[in-house]
Amino acid sequence: MAKGIYERKGLNGDVTYYIRYQVDGTDIKERVGRKSRGFTRELAKDALKSRLGDVAQGYFNLEKVRKPVPFSKLAERYKEFAAGYKRGWQEEKYIVEEFATLFGDTPLAQTTTWQIEKWKAEQGRTLNLATVNRRLTVIKHMFKKAVEWDLTKANPATAVKRFTITSERTRFLSGGEIQRLLQESEKQVTSPWLLPLVTLALNTGMRQGELLAMKWENVSFERAVISIVQSKTLRPKSIAINQPTMDALNWLKENRYGDHLFMWPWGDKIGKVTFYDAFKKVCKAAEIEDFRFHDLRHTFASHLVMAGVDLVTVKELLGHRTINMTNRYTHLAQEHKALAVAKLSERFETQASEARAKESLVSDELKEAINAVSPLNLEQNRNIFLVRRGRGLGISNDIKWKFGGGERIRTAASRFCRPLP
Repeated sequence: MAKGIYERKGLNGDVTYYIRYQVDGTDIKERVGRKSRGFTRELAKDALKSRLGDVAQGYFNLEKVRKPVPFSKLAERYKEFAAGYKRGWQEEKYIVEEFATLFGDTPLAQTTTWQIEKWKAEQGRTLNLATVNRRLTVIKHMFKKAVEWDLTKANPATAVKRFTITSERTRFLSGGEIQRLLQESEKQVTSPWLLPLVTLALNTGMRQGELLAMKWENVSFERAVISIVQSKTLRPKSIAINQPTMDALNWLKENRYGDHLFMWPWGDKIGKVTFYDAFKKVCKAAEIEDFRFHDLRHTFASHLVMAGVDLVTVKELLGHRTINMTNRYTHLAQEHKALAVAKLSERFETQASEARAKESLVSDELKEAINAVSPLNLEQNRNIFLVRRGRGLGISNDIKWKFGGGERIRTAASRFCRPLP
């Protein structure tokens, strides 16, 4: 290559001229044309001068000179990348297909922020906002990789903000709903594995995917511990086995059909679709509305908090990375603290009622005797003595009190200041 111009000879002997230059440290190659079509080295020199002039004056636009890359090409390349990299690819691949259909062969350089904003608004009218946010995360990551792979220079999804979600879903079962769910699960003759599956979810807080993928090698009956690698975070976690969990595991062990806990007698794993249909059916029979299997994990955490377990321990049991994820259950702890304080006021009220009841048992004669020597009556008597003395009746201000056969004199003015012996 001389002076940024080079030529390449094809199989048929025809020569094609190219120019090469740099923009902001990036090497750029452009095809000028073939010699058989009238292009010469001199024309290639002119083309190079023109490009360098545009760059110097700030008129150069890389996206206009490079070959357009359609969104469909990004989708295909992203599939190859994510299939061996992303843990949730089995669910995410359908989202990528949706975007591939939406944008088709639209060049990446022509995909605008407004198009993505419009898509987000349309999705927000029909889908849960958290679901839209998860899909938006996918397209943001797709364009991020496109920039890294030099398929485009800008990420139009960067400026698109996620929906603000004011409250996260924390639907959990009450004690009565738990009993109804277990009773109806036990009745499912065609899905006998459903009862132990629900029992494990309620008592371990494990995710659906973790339960369905769990193998017998993850269970230690001797140490009473289940050891797994979490499907979402890929972090190891150990779960203590309580009695209901042990009962469920023993039933599964007696009806073992392979390496996994949840399998059909013919050796196939329980599929997600089969499981979803069975769980939906049992919820309907138990008259439990607006409930998903993942909410059993919320039920596990919620009842721990309501039982007085601290949030740090709940965080470890759930396998959360940070305490912020566990803080959604804080309000349950506050509610139960309020109930505890309310019980204290109830106790005070009960004690006051008992005192009033005892007071009502005092006889009228005893009340009259008590009132006769009460401080109020004594003060009234003192006032009478003082008035009479002032009239010259000469009544002594000293009042005699008898105590146990002895006699002591106390002035009326001092009897409230010092205790009587």
